[in-house]
Amino acid sequence: MHTEHLNNVRSGWLFFGWFVALSVASSIVLVSAGAGLLEASPVMEALIVGGGVAVGWAAGGYLVGRQVAAAPILHGVGMAVLSFVAWFVLSLAVGGLTGDTGSFALIGTRSAAVALLVQLVTGVIGCWAGYQAAPVRKK
Repeated sequence: MHTEHLNNVRSGWLFFGWFVALSVASSIVLVSAGAGLLEASPVMEALIVGGGVAVGWAAGGYLVGRQVAAAPILHGVGMAVLSFVAWFVLSLAVGGLTGDTGSFALIGTRSAAVALLVQLVTGVIGCWAGYQAAPVRKK
């Protein structure tokens, strides 16, 4: 793809898209928790949280892809990398690498890997869809 160059990545839009994705995902989970859907079963909880993350990152990716109209794959990957960096920094700030209170002790490696993979895939899909819907694409 001819627009996939690092100089086409807009960090401001990347951060904004990540914030929108996080906001949408959090809203879906909070509304579901308020409606009592998360208490039904662990499977229902996993589906709602996973679906919320997928919808949120697709929405944030779509916004970024449509506004920037360049490098949709790099923007989607950047949103997922930003999530990993934010999770790592917050884990260090809250519990440290050796503390039992950080998210390292609360979430398993598989769960973290699946969450990041969902963010990566849906972020790229959202960015690609927004890129395709952009009125003017950069060449």
